Amino acid sequence: MFRDPRWGRGQETYGEDPFLTSKMGVNYINALQGDDDKYLKVVATAKHFAVHSGPEKSRHQDNYQTNNKDLYETYLPAFKAAVKEANVYSVMCAYNRYRDVPCCGSDMLLQKILRDDWGGFNGYVVSDCWAINDFWQAEHHGVVETPAEAAAMALNNGTDLNCGNVYDPSLNDAILKELVDEVAIDAAIKNCF
Repeated sequence: MFRDPRWGRGQETYGEDPFLTSKMGVNYINALQGDDDKYLKVVATAKHFAVHSGPEKSRHQDNYQTNNKDLYETYLPAFKAAVKEANVYSVMCAYNRYRDVPCCGSDMLLQKILRDDWGGFNGYVVSDCWAINDFWQAEHHGVVETPAEAAAMALNNGTDLNCGNVYDPSLNDAILKELVDEVAIDAAIKNCF
């Protein structure tokens, strides 16, 4: 949603109307993925999940707070339509934090809302590029202390694929430190395929 002109990337959005954005997104996803029951033409990715519409310059450390009305009536309808109507196969989580938790490590966003509440999302969640690095870097979110903890937080809360360099090699460290178990890795791999 394009709610803040300081974001600077309005050309990437369909505006600030949740209904219009939902309808345009569903049609765009359907055109990209095609209508074959067995094969996708390409994998469409709905991004940036969620509450991502602040200044471009500070997106790696922003922490947004909204009430539930704004979350469910403004920021989530287009994503819900992408999942439930268009069967989007990929969702990209955002750089920012939402309610103090990085979006790519948010159980509320990635598990409770996306997978549980909406049901039917059988695709994969991919991080925005280098978003998981922000988890441990003090000048950004700084919510954990190490890359291994960042990898564990992201994977355990629903980010299946890392665009960046945290999962490799830090996911191995997270396994050795028992921050992640192989069942979570198997689930993420399954989602990607």
